[in-house]
Amino acid sequence: MLRETSILHEQDWSEKTLSILREKQFEACERRLQKTLQFNLFSPQATNTFAQKLFEQSYFASEFSGDRLITVEKLRAEVLKLLPYEAHYLSSAENALVEQLLLSGGRLSSRNWEEIPAAEALACRLWCSFQSSGDLWTLELAQELREPLVKAFTQEKHSAARTRTFRYDVTIHGLLYITGFLPSLQPREMFKRDVLKSKAEWTDVIANRYIKASFEYITDDNDQAVLLHPGLADPYRLLWTLGGTVNAAITLTEESLLGGMNGMLAEEIPLHESMHNELYDNLRPEWRADEAADDLRFLVKQNVSYKDLEAVMASMLCIRPTDAMRQALANLYNNTPRWIAMSANLLH
Repeated sequence: MLRETSILHEQDWSEKTLSILREKQFEACERRLQKTLQFNLFSPQATNTFAQKLFEQSYFASEFSGDRLITVEKLRAEVLKLLPYEAHYLSSAENALVEQLLLSGGRLSSRNWEEIPAAEALACRLWCSFQSSGDLWTLELAQELREPLVKAFTQEKHSAARTRTFRYDVTIHGLLYITGFLPSLQPREMFKRDVLKSKAEWTDVIANRYIKASFEYITDDNDQAVLLHPGLADPYRLLWTLGGTVNAAITLTEESLLGGMNGMLAEEIPLHESMHNELYDNLRPEWRADEAADDLRFLVKQNVSYKDLEAVMASMLCIRPTDAMRQALANLYNNTPRWIAMSANLLH
């Protein structure tokens, strides 16, 4: 999912927490989807009058050469040609939506906005159309794609492909937890080698689509994707600091990678639990203790100053900060590992 946000470097850190970033990402997805055609590629409404618009709202726009004549028939042929391979390598959220769509006759309505990035990815594949009204959104899967998808999902190799995809996904998300960001070149090659296990002509397209659907990303000065942890608030400033491109050499232990895959390093667990316990029952109504503790931890990983952390914590509370809260925050600040390329500020 493309990182699109109005967050400015000058804004208070209380406006740049993981919770706020996630909310703004969902809003950005919805804005982009609202601009798409409200019928799918295989609809009778999809005539050549709309071919260019369908093309521009799809992944094909970055995959085809600019001088190619676009027609609805060509787009349909390309979708059907890729689908038997692509169906095995959807993001986990896309796969869950497609399974629900197949079980519900091709139409799914939901109020779960956390699924919006996956809905956008399916629309970019030109598999689905999207509509929304108020807090309810609806996704429709083209009828012409349902039988090929059922066939692909019931193939013997599908289960093994999903297992490889899941292992890869957990690994890369674990790396992002430890590093904050990753240049996409190595993860893309890993996906082709360890998941696709093929050198066919379609592997580059499917690997690129999987990465765009599964991870937040920006592009560097060479138009290469840089994968982001959702909590990294100011990636463009980081990119500018690093000279426009990212080349990161990462050395990891098995223990740290396992911690990243589990969503928290071993040394972070007692720090998080202490912060959570001090915040519990002392937060404003819109906050949950686990969410607030997570937000503070990810700010620390970006080396936010202790003064700014105190201000963020105070903005969450419905009481004055206690000495125990300040001590838990100080421990979190002093002992949480920072992300790669973030200045270390550990006291131990």
